[in-house]
Amino acid sequence: MTAGDEVPVGRPSHEGVLPPRSTVRRRTIVANMIGWTVGALGFVVFGAAALLLAFGHQAGLVRTDLLGAQSKLSFVPQIVANRDINGLNQVAGEVLDLTRRADAGTTGPLWDLASAVPLVKENTEAVRQLTGMTLDLTQRALPPTVSLLSASDFSSLAVEGGGINLEPFRQAEGALPEITSAFTDAKVVTDGIDRDGLLPLVTEPLDEIATIVDQAAPSLALVQKYLPSLLAAAGGDGPRTYLVVFQNNAEIRATGGNPAASSVMVVDNGRIQLKEQSDSMAFYAAGQAGRSALDLPESTLALYPDTFTRYSQDFTFTPDFPTTARLFESLWNRTDGSRFDGVMSIDPVVLSHMLEVLGPVDLPSGEQITAENAVQLLLSDAYQRFGDAGDNGRSSDVYFAQVSSTVFSRLASGQWNPIAMFDQLTRSAQEQRINLWFADQQAQALVTEVGLDGGLRADNAVSTQLGIYLNDFSIGKLEYHLSTEIFATCNAADRTVNVSMTMHNGITDDITNAYTLGFRNSSYGLPPRTMMLNTLFFAPPGATITAMDPADGDIPSLARSGSENGNTGESRLVTLGQGESRTVSYSVQLPGGPLGSLDLRHTPTAGDTPVTIDPSCDPFLTGLSG
Repeated sequence: MTAGDEVPVGRPSHEGVLPPRSTVRRRTIVANMIGWTVGALGFVVFGAAALLLAFGHQAGLVRTDLLGAQSKLSFVPQIVANRDINGLNQVAGEVLDLTRRADAGTTGPLWDLASAVPLVKENTEAVRQLTGMTLDLTQRALPPTVSLLSASDFSSLAVEGGGINLEPFRQAEGALPEITSAFTDAKVVTDGIDRDGLLPLVTEPLDEIATIVDQAAPSLALVQKYLPSLLAAAGGDGPRTYLVVFQNNAEIRATGGNPAASSVMVVDNGRIQLKEQSDSMAFYAAGQAGRSALDLPESTLALYPDTFTRYSQDFTFTPDFPTTARLFESLWNRTDGSRFDGVMSIDPVVLSHMLEVLGPVDLPSGEQITAENAVQLLLSDAYQRFGDAGDNGRSSDVYFAQVSSTVFSRLASGQWNPIAMFDQLTRSAQEQRINLWFADQQAQALVTEVGLDGGLRADNAVSTQLGIYLNDFSIGKLEYHLSTEIFATCNAADRTVNVSMTMHNGITDDITNAYTLGFRNSSYGLPPRTMMLNTLFFAPPGATITAMDPADGDIPSLARSGSENGNTGESRLVTLGQGESRTVSYSVQLPGGPLGSLDLRHTPTAGDTPVTIDPSCDPFLTGLSG
C-alpha cells in the first residue's frame, strides 16, 4: 500500500484493496440505468397490454357491428324473393347505420396509438381497411339495389301466356355496373389484407364479409358481362327458336337417356310458344333414319356403336352435349330445313323438380302428375301401361307428348314463384340434368363458363375433367331401376386419381312388359332383366388411363377405345344382373403442368347419385399450379 491509502475498519478488502470511488459511481449509475430500463420496459409492456386490452374492447365493438351488418345482409335474398320493398329499405338503413358506426369506431387517439404498437398495428390497419371497405360497399351497392327492386316487379317474372317478363332485367342492365364495381373494389380490399398476425376478433368479421364478397363479385361480373346476350337469347331482340330434347333415363345414355321425344319452342320478348312436338319416328317417316347426321373424327366414332350418328335415339351416346346438339341441328335441317338458335335437354327428374313449384297438374287421362310421382309415371308406369302395345312404343310417345304439353300449359299460366323455380332449376343443373347449346358464341361462352354446356373440355386450364358415363346396350327401359354412387380418391404427389361407380339393379319380378325388358339380351345368353351397360371412362387432355376394372369388360369383343375433343376414352361392356351390385373403376395419370380444379362428371339416373370425393383430392379441388 502506498501512502494515503487507508482501509476502513471492519471492511475487509478483496485482495486487500477496495475499488476506486469512480468505479463505484459508475456501477451505481449502471445499476440505476438497468433499474430504469427494466422499469421502463415494464411500463411499456404494461402499457402495451393495457392498450391491447383497450384496443381489443374497441375492436370487439367494431366486430359486433360488422357481424351484425353481415347477419342482416343474409336476409336480403329472402326479402327480395318476397319483394318486400319496405323490409329491404329497413334492412338497408340498418346495415348502413351499423357500418357507419363501425367505421367511426376505428378513429381517434386510441387507434392512433395502437397503430404504432408492434403486433397491434397490423390489426388496427386490417380493421380500418375492413370497416372502410364495408361502408363504401354498402353506400355504393345498396341504394341502386333498392332503387332497382323498387322500380322492377321481380315478383311478376312469370307472365300469363307463358314466358318471362324481360323488363326487370332491362332495368337491371343499367344498375349492374355500379353494383358490380362496388363489389369488385371490395374484393380487391379483402384479398389484399394480410391475415398473418391478426387476432381472432379481427379475422372473424373479415372472413364473414370476405365470403359474401367472394361469392357476389364474380357472379355480378358474370351477369353484367353476359346479360345482353341473355336478353337476346330470351327474344329481347326478336324471336328465337329452340329445340328442347327430353332425355329418358329409363334407357340410359351418357348425358341422361334416350332422346326420342322433343319439342320446338319459339321465344319472343320473353314469351314462350310451343310450336310443335316430335319424336324419333318422324325421322323414319322422312327417310332420314339410318343416315349419318354429321361427320365426326374416326377416333370419336371408335368409342360408340355404329348407330351413334345415324339414329337420333343414340345422339346422346356421347358425353359431349355440343356434339349432340350439332347432330340434332343437322338432322332437323336435313329433314325439314329447320334452323335452331339453340338446343336444350332436360329429363323427367327436372320436370319433377319444376312440379315442386307448379304444384299438381291434371292430365287428360284423369290422373294427376306431381313432383312425387312424375318420374315413376313417365319412366316406369307408362311402359307397364303401353309397353306391350306392339307399336314400337308409339303409344307411350303419344302419352309423353300429352304430359309435356299439359305441364307446359300449366307453366305458361304464369302463376308460380320465379325465385323458387330458379332454385329448382339450379338444383337440376347441379345434378347434371340440364344441358344448353347456343348458336350465338357469346351466349355459348356463358353456358360454358357456368358449366351448363355439358361439354368435354379441350384443355385443363379451368377444370380437370374426369367422368364415368353409361349407355344402355340391352335396348330396353331397364335403367329406371338403376341406382349409382360415385367415389374418388387421389394421390396429389403422384398426380393420380381413381374414380369408381357402384351400381345396383333393383328391378323386381312384377316388371314384365316387353318394352322395358332387354330386347338384345337373349342374343348374348343373358336374362331379360340383366342390364347391359356400355361403361365409358374418360380422362382429361394429356392424361392417361392406367387401369380399369373390369379391364376388358364382361364381353371383351365389345370393348372400344378412342378419343373425343382431346379426351382419352375407353368403353367396356358391363352386365348387371337383377338384384346385383357391383363396382367399376378406373385410374388416371394426370399430365404435368398447371391443372384446373377437379371436375367429376357422371351420367344422371332416374334417382339421386351421391358423389363422395375423398380428402386426398383436396389439393386438386382448387387446381395445381404446376
